[in-house]
Amino acid sequence: DPRIVIMILQYGACFGTELAMNAQLATHFRTYFQMEAGGASVLAGCFGLMNLFARSLGGIVSDQLFAKFGFPGRIWAQFLGLFFEGLFLLAFGFVDNSQQWYVALIVLLFFSTFVQMSEGTSYGIVPFMNPKQLACTSALVGAGGNLGAVIALWCFYKPLGPINTLLPFKVHGVYVLVLALTSPAFYWKDKGGMFHKASAPEFQKPEPEPVADKDNA
Repeated sequence: DPRIVIMILQYGACFGTELAMNAQLATHFRTYFQMEAGGASVLAGCFGLMNLFARSLGGIVSDQLFAKFGFPGRIWAQFLGLFFEGLFLLAFGFVDNSQQWYVALIVLLFFSTFVQMSEGTSYGIVPFMNPKQLACTSALVGAGGNLGAVIALWCFYKPLGPINTLLPFKVHGVYVLVLALTSPAFYWKDKGGMFHKASAPEFQKPEPEPVADKDNA
């Protein structure tokens, strides 16, 4: 199913990005911004700190949009999470060492929030992709996170880092943005898609309940 392949790549663009950042950020702050190892580690740790709430927040946003717009709301939540993740990763790549370290940290916190939210929105969609093969689908998507880290490290950071320190972050950001734009491929006849309504009642936008007539009460 090509939709599962796309979800594997999209999950690699969020969880895989998280793994790649865990490997890169401390060194980036220490060498590029000429910080002490302890301070660089603290700033890099702030990336993971967003896990305290942001992943759950992504799931909550997906549920809220589903309640308001039906299944297309979950796909829009996924698209927006990945889009802003890519946007802030690209912005992080433009923060050079002529600026203060806290500028990079502020951008990093927004970037991290959307990384974790995208992980939550991903698993707002996964259970519905192929319910009969849910365990297999979940395992494949989860493995896509590790695949995403391998792609990021070996295609972006290791070959491009020696050329320009910030270039891998920029290329990686564009890569995430491109994968965000594949979200319209998530379409099922019964569930709908980003621009199509669902045909199955359980996935349609909830209709407001009629207000009781006070005169007839």
